[in-house]
Amino acid sequence: MKVVTPSEMSEMDRQTIAHGIADYELMERAGARCFEVINQEIPEHSKILVLCGSGNNGGDGQVIARLCRHHGHQAEVLFTGNPDHFTPNSRQNFNRLQGIGLPYTFYSEMNEEVQNKIQKADVIVDAVFGNGLKNRPLYPKITALFEAVNQSKAVVYAIDIPSGLRGSNGLTVGAAVRADRTLVIQNPKVGLLLENGPDFLGRATVLDVGILETYTDSQKMLLEASSLPNCIERKKNSHKYDYGALSIIAGSQGMIGAGLMCSSACLKAGAGMVSTWVPENIYDIVAAQMPWEIMVKPYRSRELVPQLADTRASAYVFGPGVGRKRDAKPLFNWLVQSEKPLVIDADGLYHLAQNKSILKGHQGDIILTPHAGEFCRLCGIDKDDYRENSMETAAAFAAAYQVILVLKGYHTRIFIPHGSDPSQCEVWFNTTGNPGMATAGSGDVLTGVIAGLLSQTQNAGDAAKLGVYLHGLAGDLAAEKYGMCALNATDLIRMLPQALQRSVHE
Repeated sequence: MKVVTPSEMSEMDRQTIAHGIADYELMERAGARCFEVINQEIPEHSKILVLCGSGNNGGDGQVIARLCRHHGHQAEVLFTGNPDHFTPNSRQNFNRLQGIGLPYTFYSEMNEEVQNKIQKADVIVDAVFGNGLKNRPLYPKITALFEAVNQSKAVVYAIDIPSGLRGSNGLTVGAAVRADRTLVIQNPKVGLLLENGPDFLGRATVLDVGILETYTDSQKMLLEASSLPNCIERKKNSHKYDYGALSIIAGSQGMIGAGLMCSSACLKAGAGMVSTWVPENIYDIVAAQMPWEIMVKPYRSRELVPQLADTRASAYVFGPGVGRKRDAKPLFNWLVQSEKPLVIDADGLYHLAQNKSILKGHQGDIILTPHAGEFCRLCGIDKDDYRENSMETAAAFAAAYQVILVLKGYHTRIFIPHGSDPSQCEVWFNTTGNPGMATAGSGDVLTGVIAGLLSQTQNAGDAAKLGVYLHGLAGDLAAEKYGMCALNATDLIRMLPQALQRSVHE
């Protein structure tokens, strides 16, 4: 399923209307589909307060209110906008509301009367703002209204997107409705998946109102089970090198765990052979703790490149726990020019930020797996800039350096460039994972999973997609077993076999 920006959704609406469905009919469809869900989920004769803005989102809300009244619910509308600003379709629905005698009021301030309406409602339908909300402060009276809704005991349904949330990036405009349910019209909006979005939308349901995905050129998609690539088939007559020989450069004094977790995850993800290169001074302790199947190889910094060059490997990993004090330029130069796939994470990204121009000459596929802070360092931007424009910035970075970017977060995003045009960058929003995975070592496990899949898929983009999805699914399975608060990164490794069994056809 495609994910769209507000402007892309507007174009889809325009194309739908141009192909013969009247805009008023589209509003009727959207309101009717939302009503069907609400009516199925709430008790009979519920007291419903519908909050309607003056735009088309408010028009959807008016359709819902009319249908609620028709089916025996006690529906009432509270208009938050000026009636002089109604869109034509909202105006038409307002005339119909007046014709059936449905009670309504125009909201001017937070007073005792409005408070009573909110407190007595069983259900509140939020149809104030649509997904195209601009970045400007709310009027104080609207902020007060949203705060009252959030403090109420009513079940809150948001139509398309919780009001106050920006559809372009998921940031709020100072306040927003915190919904129990969000009824998404046709396609998920970017803002539902980013920043504040996941914490405000509640449980989401996408409703089909007949707008075709062919009406948009969006390259953004949900990463779901149905869109997963397959690993290569394991043939009966095969050997370990058919499934990848990975060389992982990880670990340093005081940070051995990152390499242990990355290597173990790589092995569990199906890699045929894993070799982990560690500094001489930590070799004994790492070798004592590493799974038996993993070869641990000590190195001295000046000798590492010749040693790697003399070792059979199908892909490389650099970064987990390597520390920031070393001189990584010679190693980076060699890895980037090796023509083998390379995954860079953690401290490897720190070193890359000091010399990212080296990416311009890379030969093999490169996958970067930064979290928001690491990506800001790579781009030289602050976190406010990142939050405002992360989609555009990440797509531009992936296209400029021709790397696959795995931008970690609640809905981890995978940016796969297709040429130098950022608008053609394929973006996948992951649908697995949970907040329990916000724990030390989770990223090291992800790096290992992706690396372990590199030689088992057709390309690096597929490895990134499958790795991110499986990592999140392992986290969901671990949360079911241990709970989110008690979840540790090593639990993800334990659950990887089950995640693979569920997702990969063997």
